[in-house]
Amino acid sequence: AAAAAAAVRQTHGMATTTTTMSAHSIGGGGGRNNKCKVAIVGGGIAGLSCAQKLSQDDDRFEVTCYDTGRLRPGGRCSSRQVGDIAKEDDPTYPLLSQFRYDHAAQLIADPDPEQFPAFSQQVKEWVAQGILKEFPQGSVCQISKNGQTKPLSTSSSFYHATKGMGSLATSMVESSGGSFQLEQDVWVSPSSGVRYQKNTGKWKLQAKGETLGYYDQLILAHNGKCADRIMSNTPATDLHQLLRVNFAPTVPAHGGNKMTLNSLYSLTIVLPKSSSSSSSPSPLSRALPEPFQCGFLNHPHLRMISCQSRKYPSMDNTSNSNSNSNNNDKYEVWNILSSAKFAKKYKAPQEFLPPETVEQVSTLLLQAVQESLGLINNVNDADDNIMVLSPLEKRLQLWGAAVPLNVWRGSGEDAAAAQQQPFLWDETYQVGVCGDWLMEPSIAGAWTSGHAMAEHLLKMSSSRGTVGLQGHFERSESSSELGLAALPVVGGAPNSSGSRGTSKPLPQAAS
Repeated sequence: AAAAAAAVRQTHGMATTTTTMSAHSIGGGGGRNNKCKVAIVGGGIAGLSCAQKLSQDDDRFEVTCYDTGRLRPGGRCSSRQVGDIAKEDDPTYPLLSQFRYDHAAQLIADPDPEQFPAFSQQVKEWVAQGILKEFPQGSVCQISKNGQTKPLSTSSSFYHATKGMGSLATSMVESSGGSFQLEQDVWVSPSSGVRYQKNTGKWKLQAKGETLGYYDQLILAHNGKCADRIMSNTPATDLHQLLRVNFAPTVPAHGGNKMTLNSLYSLTIVLPKSSSSSSSPSPLSRALPEPFQCGFLNHPHLRMISCQSRKYPSMDNTSNSNSNSNNNDKYEVWNILSSAKFAKKYKAPQEFLPPETVEQVSTLLLQAVQESLGLINNVNDADDNIMVLSPLEKRLQLWGAAVPLNVWRGSGEDAAAAQQQPFLWDETYQVGVCGDWLMEPSIAGAWTSGHAMAEHLLKMSSSRGTVGLQGHFERSESSSELGLAALPVVGGAPNSSGSRGTSKPLPQAAS
């Protein structure tokens, strides 16, 4: 049967991939021309990195990546783009829809070329291609308890994508030139979406009761409860055991016995400027220095605030622009990321946040921003409940499975081997797993894990073997402290252990 055609369409200047699905879009058997058919479940950075690398050998592999994203892939590396169309019956955001903004991952830290040689080269290529740009000097800061900001050390660079962090994912798809197939808005059922066919040794995938296809190899680039449930009724029990997950804001010092993910709230707000003049910023802008774009905090409720309208300030020099245009003269857009403990305390069903939860969480986060920056004192008012920040519009999202707090390390691996095999592979059942929790909780970790998974599959079967199914979890000190991701050392020294996920202390402010 013929494979489904993937059509690339231009939407407000961003290329997004959509796919026509049918019950016959993927045929059975060994793939076209006897190629090895590979299904990748998860279209975040890890899944796309795996698909991109594996499909380079399109004489041997036929790769299909299934992603739940309705508009575009990316997972936690995602952005809202100008003019994005809301789902039917979802709230609309007339002001926010005029802006590009990131609502999860905010930056990429300069990768260590020794720890991440391939990703370090990839970052250089993205910068050269104009896909990534470096944050201006002094714009990434640490915010102290008294509201004072100090730029992070200039010994390390920070980057963001020029068209939103989500454009990293779309650029990975576009640069592959159609060598792999991306299926959007496909939810592989956690209860019956994956079945191992004992008689043929193939993997059957289903979504909404429809058969997606039969595959020779299966890669899970996905974590959380869904990945656990997807593999729970398969014979690959050793691999499934490692997908069992615990949701908590902390992890024991010894690393725990399960993958541990925290939760985070992401609040995006539109603030009016004091006047129509761009020289009259909002109270939030006035409390921060001019170059400020992103700041890390250590407030009980907060971990990061970032000014999206400063990150993406002006119209692209193209006829089909997808940026914030002249709205920056009237409004500012900010993103606020909560602490994990706060999200745990006020957690609610993430797909259907109750209105009262939205209002309560939004108010508490805004109050925490005011407290952190001393905005209450600035207006000489002792009432902690006063709202100096009065958004014209706000959008709250809960990332229920946000950041891994521990990483898996296969037994018998020394530090060097651990860097080379940040994935799981069961040779018996031809199923693998990639993701940042197998390397380091960061975009660098996710990309490297997917890339390494593909490199393993590119080997001839006689030299592959099972990888990583025995081992232990180690606490990621950086992601456990920061609650957002593991970041490279800035003004500090690596932990002498050298093990992945544990050698990255919290960024230190430059003096």
